[in-house]
Amino acid sequence: MDRAALPNILTVDVEEWFHILEVDGGYTRDDWAGLESRVEANTDALLALFAEAGATATCFVVGWVAQRHPRLVRRIADAGHEVASHSYWHEVVPRHSRASLVQDLAASRKLLEDLSGQRVRGFRAPGGSITHATAWALGAVAETGFAYDASLNPGHSSHGGFATPWLGPHRLRTAGGDLWEIPWTTVGVAGRRLPFAGGGYLRLFPYGVIKTCVGVENRAGRPVNVYVHPREIDPEQPRMALPWKRRFKYYVGLRSTAAKLRALLRDHPFVSAGAWLDAHGARVADQVFDVRALGAAPPEHAPLAPPPPLVA
Repeated sequence: MDRAALPNILTVDVEEWFHILEVDGGYTRDDWAGLESRVEANTDALLALFAEAGATATCFVVGWVAQRHPRLVRRIADAGHEVASHSYWHEVVPRHSRASLVQDLAASRKLLEDLSGQRVRGFRAPGGSITHATAWALGAVAETGFAYDASLNPGHSSHGGFATPWLGPHRLRTAGGDLWEIPWTTVGVAGRRLPFAGGGYLRLFPYGVIKTCVGVENRAGRPVNVYVHPREIDPEQPRMALPWKRRFKYYVGLRSTAAKLRALLRDHPFVSAGAWLDAHGARVADQVFDVRALGAAPPEHAPLAPPPPLVA
């Protein structure tokens, strides 16, 4: 591995095994506290894997998880990783009103800063659920003090999809101010952009395909944004009652995740999102996407919006 090469970006969405989005008949927030927690042990296993490789990551932590496992947030920070927000309630953006999203973002950021002792600079929406129709949410991210977003998928996914003129890190101009954007990494296949560097894609694709795609992106001068969830290295986790397509998506290849991560970390250099921006942001600072005119105005009321966060 050439440690002098442009590094890639390593990220973790720190959430529980039951934090699967929009499942009809699934667990509700009222159920969460009574379910077995596996996030702490699984995240610790990921931290050990990263330490073995000498890699640093950005951990996008769900606020509800942070509140129940405050020492986990401290261990992430003490190990030299960046702590960022994955929202408080892990709810998709289209279910929020503007007021509920701002409240959620502000509460999660303050909680994580208090627990980690770090300035929390980054946010990733659950499911990457910011689309052109909900681009107003990017203004809320900027307004609540975040320096960068890592939600946008230039391809298509179950909850998102946000066509952008830039496939690597770039700047966003929002109604709330400017933000850096660290988009999902995608590869062109038959005229479409397809993610390959995280979630079910990472678990499903053979490592040779993933390594080839990393090389394509790196030769184009773009870092690959790898993302993983703690549950994805836990083949013994409880199974939720899901439709067969979603069951396949969430549970395929669980026994392969750790080995693929080790291979990626062996073959390529990785750093956190914040560290990448600090070292290399200037080279892409002129790549600016103005999103202020996209989509509709934010809703004033949202009947499916989550309750206020459980923090002061």
